[in-house]
Amino acid sequence: MQEQLDELVRHYFEEADYETEAVPFGLTNLTKIVTLNDQRYVLRVYNRHTKHAEGIEFESKVTSFLANRELSFQVPEFLPTLSGDDYVRLSGGSLGALVVFLEGTNHVLANVHDAAEFGRVVGEMSQVLQRFDRSGLDYQGISFGDYYNLHPLADQNAVAAFIENPSFQIPEASLNFYRTKVESVGNSLSEIQKLPVQLVHHDLLIFNLLAQNNRICGVLDFDFISVDTSFMEFAICFNHILQMSNGSLEMAEGFVKSYSVYRTHSLQEIEQLRNLTQVYHLAVLHIYIGQHYAGIDIQHNFTYIMNQFIHRDMWLKEHGKTIEQMLIAYLVG
Repeated sequence: MQEQLDELVRHYFEEADYETEAVPFGLTNLTKIVTLNDQRYVLRVYNRHTKHAEGIEFESKVTSFLANRELSFQVPEFLPTLSGDDYVRLSGGSLGALVVFLEGTNHVLANVHDAAEFGRVVGEMSQVLQRFDRSGLDYQGISFGDYYNLHPLADQNAVAAFIENPSFQIPEASLNFYRTKVESVGNSLSEIQKLPVQLVHHDLLIFNLLAQNNRICGVLDFDFISVDTSFMEFAICFNHILQMSNGSLEMAEGFVKSYSVYRTHSLQEIEQLRNLTQVYHLAVLHIYIGQHYAGIDIQHNFTYIMNQFIHRDMWLKEHGKTIEQMLIAYLVG
């Protein structure tokens, strides 16, 4: 590993005397904080299963676009190599890059103010990503609705094989729930595909949000950026606020109210909230299944998301009318 780090850094600096430290994020890629000449950077050696040159170039274009907008938060721009490239192809075949280090600590979701601050940034991000010009792009990422292509080792056959013979104990009720949802989500995709699309971050969770003085100042981790259903960003983040607040309707409303300052949505989009939330959970589970086939221990993360999936679907079924009325009141322009 050290040889990879040395090789990568040498593509950016002629003087390669540096120090590294671990990061609390970066589960998908090999990620380190690098300090060189009293300046800090984030170093990534990308997972070869989930990141390719087109994906890095696409991410670089998006973060550069965002960095040149007048936003209330910063994003980690790619540092150019000595030869002016966005990334490095290492001798072992892996891809790597250095990006700008952003100061701050992870945003917390402890009260309505925190939820409102989260909603503000999600709304602002969704609004600005609407304005990204996608014309002329050969690669636009993979939508979460295309959940059998999010990981090259988790196609439909591989996922079915895992569910029929999981590598760790999964309750039969959970497996049956999964099988039922695969069928029902497949049936709902035709309606979802009629909804507006735009760029979606897909991972605007508090683990990827940096804050200073209780205000979010940085958004990280654009690994899963892609064109997707516009309302998917809201669905993912609304699920997150419910998960982190144990289903607090007060915090949910604080989130929605702040989000609505930047975005409106149609009744047709709002009616797909539960289906989009199901798509999101299937997508994440499939990514973990792909990681399993790549040799990574997924038991803890897979179990957490499976339990969240079951609980959230029951919650949305029970509170669906209340949530729909709230969203119509704030989001339908």
